[in-house]
Amino acid sequence: MKLRSLLYPDPSRTGSLGLLLIRLATGLLLAAHGLSKLTAGPAGLAGGLAAMGFPAPTLLAWCATLAEFLGGICVMLGLLTRPAAAVVAFNMVVAWASMHMADAAHFGSAKGGAFEYPFLLSILGLALAITGGGRYSLDAVLFGRKTDAGGGGG
Repeated sequence: MKLRSLLYPDPSRTGSLGLLLIRLATGLLLAAHGLSKLTAGPAGLAGGLAAMGFPAPTLLAWCATLAEFLGGICVMLGLLTRPAAAVVAFNMVVAWASMHMADAAHFGSAKGGAFEYPFLLSILGLALAITGGGRYSLDAVLFGRKTDAGGGGG
């Protein structure tokens, strides 16, 4: 019985701890990348977006930068987790679909990292948008929502 408990723990007891770890790692990576874009200024990103024919590239560059920075902070804290994670997921899908799709051919190799990184962040963002922040989040503290079976809540 102890081995079964170790290998298959009750998700209502461990799910929120897993979500906390995922939130912290995902949010930290996003916030760090957003901060680097903020400090450098999003002009470089805007130039790349303009070259690809995106409308309003400066506005979009600021939106992407703030989505990473503020979205990452919100995800880390578990504050407005679902909407923040949804914005992050959308931002990362746009990033890999528009800028890094050519690198998908190198998936699994060192050259594939330019695609793999935003792809993974988009999946993590989507997962957090579905599950919410969990028991160990500001959402749970502020809104008192711990409604799903894994204790994921708001």
